[in-house]
Amino acid sequence: MQETMKRGSDAAIEDHRPAGSSKFAPPDAVLRTGSWRWLTFLFAAANFLEVAVVAHFVLFTPIFLGTIGFTKPEIDAWTGPLAASAFIFGIWFVPFWGVLADRYGRKPLILRSYYVEVVAMVLAAAGHNLWLFVLARALSGLALGNTGLMYAALTEATPKNRVALALGIVNGSAPLGALTGGLTGGFLVARYGVHFVFGIDALVAAAIALILAFSYRDSFVPRKATPPVGAMMREAIRAVAHTPVAAMGFLVSLVSFVAFFLCYPYLPVRIEELVGASSAAVAIGLTQGYAGVATLVGSFLWGGLADRIGHRRLLSWLLLATALLYLPLYAADSLLRITAGWVLLSLVNPSIASMIFTIISLNVPQEKRGSILSLVYLPMNFAFIVGPLFGSWMARLFEVRAVFLASALTAVAAWGLFAVYMRRSPLQEPGREKSPASKGL
Repeated sequence: MQETMKRGSDAAIEDHRPAGSSKFAPPDAVLRTGSWRWLTFLFAAANFLEVAVVAHFVLFTPIFLGTIGFTKPEIDAWTGPLAASAFIFGIWFVPFWGVLADRYGRKPLILRSYYVEVVAMVLAAAGHNLWLFVLARALSGLALGNTGLMYAALTEATPKNRVALALGIVNGSAPLGALTGGLTGGFLVARYGVHFVFGIDALVAAAIALILAFSYRDSFVPRKATPPVGAMMREAIRAVAHTPVAAMGFLVSLVSFVAFFLCYPYLPVRIEELVGASSAAVAIGLTQGYAGVATLVGSFLWGGLADRIGHRRLLSWLLLATALLYLPLYAADSLLRITAGWVLLSLVNPSIASMIFTIISLNVPQEKRGSILSLVYLPMNFAFIVGPLFGSWMARLFEVRAVFLASALTAVAAWGLFAVYMRRSPLQEPGREKSPASKGL
């Protein structure tokens, strides 16, 4: 702990600065930004709006393809690759955003993602052919990497016993955004068309950038002297590889995300199969909206429970429950059943990422925290390449609903990996994590 954290420190400083917080964010700097509660609210609001916008790219891709004249087999074949295109293009830049943030500050790198989304949405709104839409989807990949920077800022500004809550709220704002985006997007697409919705999305992304530009004061102090960007990137990747708690967390989240992204792009396709093209937009929006409510409830429920019974124990339960909940989706033969199955899955599955991120942020050494958390979504990015491409192959080789069965089997593998590691690293007392020097997940 730094020398400034003396026994006689003011209680307000103790409230806003967890023990062991970064040397780049001294207590007075944290106080100048306002409370950790305000920072949590600000990041949650930005995440909420971003997800409401970006979700339209996935939810309404099949409708866009139908609008420009694609047949059903062509929609099945292209939905997965289009979902993966942003990540295929953007994943190579993700390690750079974290190290550039160490050099220039977190705020410019967070704002960068929303500027990119404005351009991507404008292109999508103007695109009436496949290749301009592919360009828009690929360009949106340059927006990756902002949430990990938000998590790093929150971890440093939040009391240690409130980190799980703060990260859970930001993570939980995503389903609320999906709820709002899905419901409003579905009705707007049905009434005005998918291109109109992409134009509205461009305006929303611009609004997010303005909100953060004027409301977020970055307490992070960039390093005055930094190594070359390439060296910093290698250092960040090495920090993950040489920190067992991070390495195992990244592996489990990778497999879990692959399971989800196998079926997520094909949920709208399956809904269209069940209800027909004329009713698909509203049905997709309603399904995603109900799922958003469930995920929001789950984020608060599991976030609070984790602090009582322990993050590792709860994570094991969530992984197993998720694997089982993919099976009803495979068997669903009506809109009611597939909606109910997706709602149940959404109550559990999204909190897996929140638990893993919390475990990592609480247990990695302080000097590695920023580098590791800046890459925390890298497994998701890889999964959004592997999952949809594998899902496209499954849909073409068998049938669309087969992707849900593949998701179940992959989720079992994620649970098995974590269960094996748990036997090597037994649980401590409920609700308590190992020290930052911990070597196990």
